[in-house]
Amino acid sequence: MKLYKYSGTIEELAVEHGRISYIKLFDVTDLNKAPTRLEVFGALSKYIEAIEITDAEERYIKSDWYFDSSLYLRRIEIPGSEVGRPAKIITQSPHNIERLEIFGQQDYIQTSKPDSMSREEIYRLVDWERENMN
Repeated sequence: MKLYKYSGTIEELAVEHGRISYIKLFDVTDLNKAPTRLEVFGALSKYIEAIEITDAEERYIKSDWYFDSSLYLRRIEIPGSEVGRPAKIITQSPHNIERLEIFGQQDYIQTSKPDSMSREEIYRLVDWERENMN
């Protein structure tokens, strides 16, 4: 499955029928880049809804949002201190969208410059992708 990437933060979200129905992403560092609107379901929706009512720094970090051709959010990557090595990846099982998967720091990130995830977490991610993304 081909995934597309948008780098930015949440500018707006809509809650319908007790759940987030979409998020609107915006890149405040590039005002010429158009915002994008993504559909969000399952565990990712619940994660976003929960973090949006906190003041965790993770909310404000320009992150990479990966989505498919239907504009369906598949994963979020929060950049780490090392280029090419994220601090955290949040996704959900493709077989059970209610199952959240977090690689890297399990709690909300509380600093604007988070450390990159450990090698062990990267290996765990690779193993998970091998089992779930075929």
